[in-house]
Amino acid sequence: MNWKQVLDKYRYALIATVLLILLLVSLASFYRWYVPSSALLEGTLQDYAALKQQKSTKAGSWLRTLNTDMQEVEGDLLWNNEQQTGMLRLKNLPNPKAGYHYHLRAYDSHRSSDQPISILVLDRGSGQQEWYLPLTASEPMLSPYKFELTLEPEASQQSTKPLVLLMVQF
Repeated sequence: MNWKQVLDKYRYALIATVLLILLLVSLASFYRWYVPSSALLEGTLQDYAALKQQKSTKAGSWLRTLNTDMQEVEGDLLWNNEQQTGMLRLKNLPNPKAGYHYHLRAYDSHRSSDQPISILVLDRGSGQQEWYLPLTASEPMLSPYKFELTLEPEASQQSTKPLVLLMVQF
């Protein structure tokens, strides 16, 4: 039996297999980019408003870098030192390029500036949706003065110079 005979004999099985693979790839892409990640706990507008009204809450709007991908990003960041919690509001954040993720870090005046505190990692952007993301620090922050959203490779090793995209300073 030559290859043409094999192809004729299994033509429909091959077509069905290719279509099934395309369907699975499409569903995986849809899930990755459009369905909210269960690991990402989204807050609500009411949570955001309640935190913003508290007297001890600091608020700051995003300062954009010259990166053209970030020019449409809207939002701000709230941080309450007494509760050690905050809220991040984001809209129009594009998806990170393949192999990268966003990382939100905080800088505390009681720590060395080369030791930021990790707050949040995002593996995708918000798109046109407005996100309200609750924030908690991995360790206590006595006096945070700056938050940076950076683009970093997903590789396990620490990036020496992450690309700073957005920043909030108090």
